[in-house]
Amino acid sequence: MMLPMPEARAPYVLIAMATEERGRGLSGAVQGLALEVEIFADVEALLYHTRGSVPEALVLEHALVAKVPQLDLVPLLRRRASLADVPFIYLGPDSADVAASVLEQGVDAYLTLPTKPAVVQAYLRRLLDRRQVERTLRSALEGSRRFEQAYKESERVKDDLIHMLVHDLKSPISSVMGLLDHSLEMLKDSGADDAGLDELLSLARSESQHLLNLAANILDVRRMKEGHMPYAPQAIASLSELAKESLGDVSGGPRDRHFGFLVRPEAEEILADPSLMRRILANLMSNAIKHTRRGGYIDFRAWRQDDAFVLSVRDDGEGIPEADQKRIFNAFEQSRHTVHDRYDTGMGLTFCKLAVEKHGGRIWVESKVGRGSTFYFTIPVDVSAAVTESDVVVASG
Repeated sequence: MMLPMPEARAPYVLIAMATEERGRGLSGAVQGLALEVEIFADVEALLYHTRGSVPEALVLEHALVAKVPQLDLVPLLRRRASLADVPFIYLGPDSADVAASVLEQGVDAYLTLPTKPAVVQAYLRRLLDRRQVERTLRSALEGSRRFEQAYKESERVKDDLIHMLVHDLKSPISSVMGLLDHSLEMLKDSGADDAGLDELLSLARSESQHLLNLAANILDVRRMKEGHMPYAPQAIASLSELAKESLGDVSGGPRDRHFGFLVRPEAEEILADPSLMRRILANLMSNAIKHTRRGGYIDFRAWRQDDAFVLSVRDDGEGIPEADQKRIFNAFEQSRHTVHDRYDTGMGLTFCKLAVEKHGGRIWVESKVGRGSTFYFTIPVDVSAAVTESDVVVASG
């Protein structure tokens, strides 16, 4: 005859003992716990009942377990997923062997018979409190994992969207720049005296270059963070020449600023990635131009200090508030309008930080509002050794 499946019920403690009378005698241990009691004296009924009903705790007597030694009752119950975290209290004889055996099988507490209901109640209260704490912790951990997964997914979608947008922007921007260059050449070849049109086309070309630089910085910051940015340090014969070439890469050029280049002889030849170094300097010079007015002074300097070369780009522009100086190298942190009303995403400085750190150096700024800013960064004399050491530290951490 098939037994009906147990229905859902209020929280209860399941007491399984050799006789129902013994179970009723122990039911007083549940008083004061705000739980009901279910008593079983038959192993088959116990196994069937626990297939669909989960107690808050299980009190199991050795005398009942001994009736079916072939079943290994404790491991059998413990293997059920619904009972995996249910507290088990085992009531058994004063036997170290029995106690050790059932404790290894997964019971939470072993009480020697005879015992009093008050002792069982104390153990039940402690185990139930511990289970509630564990449930709360598991719930919090699961919530944290779900939040982390949702955050990672949103970051992935954001990164993919940025990459798609920026990557797709590069081609049309490059095409526009090509058309503008061609228009400027045609205007020059025609000999037409139209300075206004020439200026407008040059400005359009400069702004297109600015957009292209923004796109390149965003893409390269992402590539660097993922470790996909090419890096090939080699001897740079003339740092002065490289700095002047970097200025030529800045959209719009010097724009009526006064530039100075002072490289000490011992810093003229350094070991670094020429492409990354040129981009670092171009970004720092572009940043200086954006935050100084026409007629302002900007200078590039380099010298050797101990085991590193120190390079700097100084301007006499608007300066940076002290509260902002620690976070300006974070992407989008310094998003603001410049003195020329151009919106600055901050990606250029983020790129500089990552590229300098790729060389094993560091970058920082010293600035006072209204008195200009100086960006410093270091490049180790022995770049390969510095990068190797840095990689080892990261890997070991």
